[in-house]
Amino acid sequence: MRLKKVKKTKNEYVFAGGVWVRNFCKPDAQSVLENNMLSKKDIDTVLHNERSNRTLQLGMISDESFYFPKVVIVSDGYDFQRKIECLRLFPDKDICVLAVNKALKLWPLVGVENPRSINFYVVNNPYDEASYFLPQRYFPACIGSTRTSYGFMSAYQGMRYFYEPTPERGFGYIKSQMYFIDDYRNPISSALSLAYRLGARKIMMLCCDDSFKEEKPSAVRLSNDLWTYPQHLRSQEILDAQSYWLKQAGIQVANYSSGREYENAVYIKDDDEFKTFFTEEDVI
Repeated sequence: MRLKKVKKTKNEYVFAGGVWVRNFCKPDAQSVLENNMLSKKDIDTVLHNERSNRTLQLGMISDESFYFPKVVIVSDGYDFQRKIECLRLFPDKDICVLAVNKALKLWPLVGVENPRSINFYVVNNPYDEASYFLPQRYFPACIGSTRTSYGFMSAYQGMRYFYEPTPERGFGYIKSQMYFIDDYRNPISSALSLAYRLGARKIMMLCCDDSFKEEKPSAVRLSNDLWTYPQHLRSQEILDAQSYWLKQAGIQVANYSSGREYENAVYIKDDDEFKTFFTEEDVI
């Protein structure tokens, strides 16, 4: 990874996935990203959402004092229905679950014997398609970007908080927040940044991939013989870079997913290693 330091802001970055990924764990860093990932159409959309979401008058997650030393980030990737059964190995109070993408809508661990709840659903999709992720009956607390689709945030029936995304060079401005969240337009990136702000010392990414068995047009083969699309590999490179900064801060990161292998996260092969990661003092 290419390393870059900006003297003016005291920020550090590594280049991954086509963008500069900020050291969000550095106490004296300024809240600004050296990228511009928004098109003109995107800017119009997020500005509309920001204005509309203000009318909801919701609290900011940065004003709260939650503390979760162990966090699992759960998406709806390959083998989702089987892998999330490993969450039953721990009671709710032991591990904080941050769900993203379709994981909430598909969540099977409620209304059953030995249920397992979600602590927060994390969302940052600014488009109307975000409403496809709305669940039908289970609404845990939700943490949404201030740029998230207003349709989604206004329709969500559970407790809701906002986070403020870190401003980009040339777009956004510093507001009076306790902290900002580096999200790179990806809810898993948001969840990694949030986990750090929630006090996590161990973080697991579970089913945080977009892999599939059968070859499809433009798909690329992974080392595990599954397939994915190049844009998902780029997103995972950003997640790996965020994991690098977490590791530099002494935070242990692991990956129990079926995408590319990460350089900066421990690879988990089965449920036993999942349990060991959270019970042993050192990374396995």
